[in-house]
Amino acid sequence: MKKIVYSFDVFDTSLVRTWVRPTHLFWEVGYQLQKENIIQVSPEYWSQIRIEAERKAREIGTTYEVTLEEIYEQLAFALNLSTYEVEKAKQKEIEIELLSLRPVPATQKKIQSLHQEEKPIIYISDMYLSEEVIRNFLKENKVWIPGSTLYVSSETRINKASGKLFQHYLAQESLKPSQLCHVGDNLHADVKVPKKLGIPFEYFTQAHLNRYEEQLADTTELPLKFRSLLAGASRLTRMHSEETNPDKQVIWNTTASAIAPILFGFVYWCLVEAQRRGIQRLYFVARDGQILQKIAQVICKNWGFKIDCRYLYGSRQAWHLPALQELGKVELDWLLLGTSAKDITQFLSIRSICDRVNISPEQIQDILSRYGFPPAKWDSNLQQHERDLLTQVFTEKEVTELIISTAATYREKAIGYFRQEGIGDGVPFGFVDVGWSGRIQRSFSKLLSIAGLYPESGVCGFYFAFHSRVKSFQNDRLLAYFHDVYGPIDRYPLCKYRCLYELFTAADHGSTMNYERCGEQYIPVLRSPKNEEAINWGIYALQGAAVEFAEQMTSNLSEKECTTDLFLKASEMLAKEFVLNPSRQEAETFGSFLISGDQTENDFYELAPIYNLADWWRLLFYRRHQHIDVWFTASIARSNAILRKLLGPKTFTMIRKIRKKLGKLKLSILPKQVSQLT
Repeated sequence: MKKIVYSFDVFDTSLVRTWVRPTHLFWEVGYQLQKENIIQVSPEYWSQIRIEAERKAREIGTTYEVTLEEIYEQLAFALNLSTYEVEKAKQKEIEIELLSLRPVPATQKKIQSLHQEEKPIIYISDMYLSEEVIRNFLKENKVWIPGSTLYVSSETRINKASGKLFQHYLAQESLKPSQLCHVGDNLHADVKVPKKLGIPFEYFTQAHLNRYEEQLADTTELPLKFRSLLAGASRLTRMHSEETNPDKQVIWNTTASAIAPILFGFVYWCLVEAQRRGIQRLYFVARDGQILQKIAQVICKNWGFKIDCRYLYGSRQAWHLPALQELGKVELDWLLLGTSAKDITQFLSIRSICDRVNISPEQIQDILSRYGFPPAKWDSNLQQHERDLLTQVFTEKEVTELIISTAATYREKAIGYFRQEGIGDGVPFGFVDVGWSGRIQRSFSKLLSIAGLYPESGVCGFYFAFHSRVKSFQNDRLLAYFHDVYGPIDRYPLCKYRCLYELFTAADHGSTMNYERCGEQYIPVLRSPKNEEAINWGIYALQGAAVEFAEQMTSNLSEKECTTDLFLKASEMLAKEFVLNPSRQEAETFGSFLISGDQTENDFYELAPIYNLADWWRLLFYRRHQHIDVWFTASIARSNAILRKLLGPKTFTMIRKIRKKLGKLKLSILPKQVSQLT
């Protein structure tokens, strides 16, 4: 059997930095040196001079690889540094390099497997640092295998890029090119050069930045350290994936780079605001709160927030009904949601309306028949003229009394569950939910008021965004992070796809229907114990990546080095890229998820349906939308190549011009929804 020896590149193959670009680390070196009064220039200036010093050193040493000492000779000349200052600066750079390095999980696993098979390992690097320093880096990160060999360009004075370093260690190890398999990330030095020399290779690209990480790394609106370590945390999270299924790998990668930073920023804001307001406990409401609570627990553990983060089972279904004591305008607005002309595309049936208040059509059969709703129509989608009759049906005295009496049977158990979970024990608490109108908090607070548990200062609710706002209950405060109806509209196109954000925060269990008493305990009654649809789709991949990102973020950056405003800016950028410009893979994987816009989950449809040309024609010009919550930009991305071309930004620009000239023409809302694409 032919002997095969594996060689591994060191940086971005065996080890990866928390800093997303190697030169970003120089800023931190300058910052630390300035802080210790070793240099008198700014971190930005130090970084520029450090890069320039390396360039000059390489210009001088055109026939050999440079060393760190030669680079610092140029630095000393440029900044008039003493021997002491040069030595301190060199040691600081090596120290920060070591602190920034992490093992690459896939490479570490492969090296360990090769070691178990007793196969020799060679490490190779084009680097100005010494062999001793790099060996120490590998050992500290548990990537070094005893008995292995390390070849470094600064020691041999030849490099991989020229091919000479490969030839050198082939001779040193008495190997033929065909006996070596080289693993590396650089297209020229680790792929093209070995190929030219007849050396088999494996191109390793995990450490390459994706489009989200590139955008963050290059955004000068954000401080360099923040944006570099934020993008670096995304990269490290991506590299920790153990997913083998292609779709779940897309979910993990997209979450690591786009979704997790958005969720993290929201949760961090909730904790900062809660702490500022003296709130000691936060209730993360099911189901959106499942992943948000997990992120909060990581932040509290690593950044020292003294806030009790609890999960509270609840839903529109579980809280709206027991809070109902009358059937006035506020209650009817919820009960008959979806009956207006603008909601005609939303599925609505007699049975789905009855399900909202836990009654059956059979209980009001006579009244339904009187208004022209025989049993054969109870499960059918209602036409507009039929929806217009529902206010009259549900304000009939017999129907109203049935609903109010039914509500009373669920109220005591809901309040019992709240008491059991610590509400009313005197600890100042807040309420966390994704959004979108504050209606659910109104019902929650009303139940607390009925039970005598309502805090004198009211309930403070923390939300990702609001599309609309209901009148808050008494002293309640409703705070929005990403977008508010009273604020600028810039971010509205990014958060208007409500169901997309609810997919980000999907849970592994069904929605809460109501509560039951079991002995001395109150337990939530779920629509299903497991959310099989979400689990099969890959919700554990999404949650796993979000938690891993939180660990990476809080380990590599301190709370003092970031603000909620910085996360908000980063979230806006990432949301714009993902929501308005999803890749084909992202659109397929996320867009194929089945969603339901109604709380009773009587109607399911894809988040981003695939439309044919006729469908798009109707959507654009005749306003015939099948559903109001679909993710249109992903539907475009899922279309065939011809339709994607036809439905590009130029098409929507043209349609907006037509709309402007022909104001009376009733066009679809779709061009507005994708206007950010232009």
